[in-house]
Amino acid sequence: MKMLVTVAFLAATVATPSLAASKYSLVKDTVGNCSAAVSSPRGYPGMKVMSTKKFASMEAANKALDGLKGCSGLVR
Repeated sequence: MKMLVTVAFLAATVATPSLAASKYSLVKDTVGNCSAAVSSPRGYPGMKVMSTKKFASMEAANKALDGLKGCSGLVR
């Protein structure tokens, strides 16, 4: 039992930083609204990626939305 608790603790310790390391991309939906979304290796079905740059935080991505051209609206 002690070994199981130790292994679970170590697994959680190793996995937690990778969960916090999300990157954000700027995307445009089919209506023309742009927003920040968590980067996905599978892409965004029905959406167009508006910038190749990845952002470390949602706040930084939302700031970058202000300077983005070609959007009919912004979704934050």
